[in-house]
Amino acid sequence: MDEAVLYSDGIQVGISPFTVTLGFTVAPQAQPGTQVPIPVATIRMSLEHAKVMAIILRKQLKQFEQQLGREIALPHQVYQQLGLSPTEDW
Repeated sequence: MDEAVLYSDGIQVGISPFTVTLGFTVAPQAQPGTQVPIPVATIRMSLEHAKVMAIILRKQLKQFEQQLGREIALPHQVYQQLGLSPTEDW
């Protein structure tokens, strides 16, 4: 069975006592008016699986940054809009 290859530039995260839900979206092409993200896929997993996945993803990105010789740059406004800190959250 061929697996689908998808692209996403947005994510929504939901957490309940037993499940993490990741809602992947993509922004529509630029048009006048309100832009509503288009759903691409919803992935549900256990809290434990999500935690292991987050650890592995962070580790892989950190290794890539080391190979690159610099951090992957994010605009300051991204941190502000998401309520994140470039030092505390990374």
